[in-house]
Amino acid sequence: MRHPALLAAFAIIIQLAFSIPAHAELKIYYMRHAEGGHNVKKEWEEKAIPQSEWPSYVGNPNEFTPRGKKEVIAATKKLQDYKFDFIACSSIWRARNTILPYLRATQQSAEVWPELREGPGMVTILSEDIPDLEIEIINLGDPIDVPDDEKGNLVLREDSPNDYKSAPKGSDENLKVAYTKHASLHAIKLIEERFGGTDKSILLVGHNSSGVSLLKLLLGKEPAIKRGLNSTGMWMVAQQDDGTYHLKIYNDQEL
Repeated sequence: MRHPALLAAFAIIIQLAFSIPAHAELKIYYMRHAEGGHNVKKEWEEKAIPQSEWPSYVGNPNEFTPRGKKEVIAATKKLQDYKFDFIACSSIWRARNTILPYLRATQQSAEVWPELREGPGMVTILSEDIPDLEIEIINLGDPIDVPDDEKGNLVLREDSPNDYKSAPKGSDENLKVAYTKHASLHAIKLIEERFGGTDKSILLVGHNSSGVSLLKLLLGKEPAIKRGLNSTGMWMVAQQDDGTYHLKIYNDQEL
């Protein structure tokens, strides 16, 4: 015979288990743009083919290669397996036009974040040789131009309709990286102010060097990765209870 007291105790345990809130785990996904003409310029230079015979896309950062066009189609399909609560993308053409077909297919919009534009720092971003900027650069660059046919899906962030200021011409590499670091840390600040401690999933769309730099700054250490991001490759980090981040996906592969 079952003891009524034991059954009552068991019922209380079950009730408590279901009443304990689940861990709120913010997930940050980051996807690199599809292959652009600038990505294959070196390859064509090595072919010893006269430049007059190169396809028009070679060397052009505002045009996808034939492979890049296929990557955009594949990425549009891939992303539909996810549900994102927020999307932001770099202000640069190749990033905007990598995510646009997905936004249109799913009737979503993305904020344009100039902090996600490409910049140096992939290798040295955590180096002690990188100085802290003593000036402000956010929203002090050129105005961001979103073409009319993209405005239905891409919106400028109200507090930053301008790009961030570039390093002065002739700056050494460490100072250039300092600008990337400052912008990336500002992006992290925005993310944590809006979504830190929640169970939201957000997608950022940008570039290779700045994307790996952002990842390293989020982790606060060198991750166990040996290469950069593939075209349309993604990484994902999940925020832990103590506010730190754990790398769970890199180049679409679970770690």
